[in-house]
Amino acid sequence: MLNATQLASHLHHSVFSIAFAGKAILRAGTYKAPYVHNIHSIHYIVRGAGVYVMNHVQYALEAGSVMIFVPETIFEWSISDTEDVEIYHIRFDYRLCYQEKQEWIFRSADNWLAPLRGKLAATRPAEVHRRFDQVFQLWKAYDPMSQYRCNLAFRELWLALIDTMYEQQYSSDADAAIQFTCRYIGDHYPSPLTVEQLARMAGLSTGYYSRQFKRLYGFSPKDYLIRLRVAKAKELMELSGAALSDISRLVGYEDEFYFSRIFKRITGIKPSSYARQAQKP
Repeated sequence: MLNATQLASHLHHSVFSIAFAGKAILRAGTYKAPYVHNIHSIHYIVRGAGVYVMNHVQYALEAGSVMIFVPETIFEWSISDTEDVEIYHIRFDYRLCYQEKQEWIFRSADNWLAPLRGKLAATRPAEVHRRFDQVFQLWKAYDPMSQYRCNLAFRELWLALIDTMYEQQYSSDADAAIQFTCRYIGDHYPSPLTVEQLARMAGLSTGYYSRQFKRLYGFSPKDYLIRLRVAKAKELMELSGAALSDISRLVGYEDEFYFSRIFKRITGIKPSSYARQAQKP
């Protein structure tokens, strides 16, 4: 799979020719039989539901999705019975054109974009929608100034898509780092742990780390650690007759009274009452 940097470098060395830019309504309940799609195209799904099939791979249509086609794509589609699908679609050709060691290179891009074939979910759909509409509006005007602006707008559209790829790749890397810190919490919950320390381990800012951690696990890092410690304390109460002061230290709290307040806030019951109930035959 291409990454955002590779795509940016490739398109930086490319020139585009837009063959068509338009809007269309695909009516509810309709179906298009397979055919060979032989030009580069990108579609933006404004609304509706259905399925695109490219080279026998199905992609669900949903608002905010971008569908990327390359030549020699076997394409078919079907639209849900309940709602039309509204799309922008742009067909284009392009060539590599750049200077290398004072020599101009002009050659076919071949099937370089093939790894992008399929669906890209826009992280900022309003911006991508605006870029598609800008290309569409400018393409309808045939004067040279509008056509020049149309080509610039098309590059801006690709830049928005590159930004989407970058954000998704960065988010994926960040998620993996956050998942590592979550495992670290599970292994080291009795130790003093701070959000700042965990964020440094993940290589992220404290604010971004906290927001993404909550997105993944439903709790802030601090609340996650507290709830894990309480859960471990409950296990110890159920499996041993250890004193609460010892259990408090074993799960990371030197102050037994602070531990008691935390335990009651999370469970609604004092740890001493929980321990008595847990020890009943």
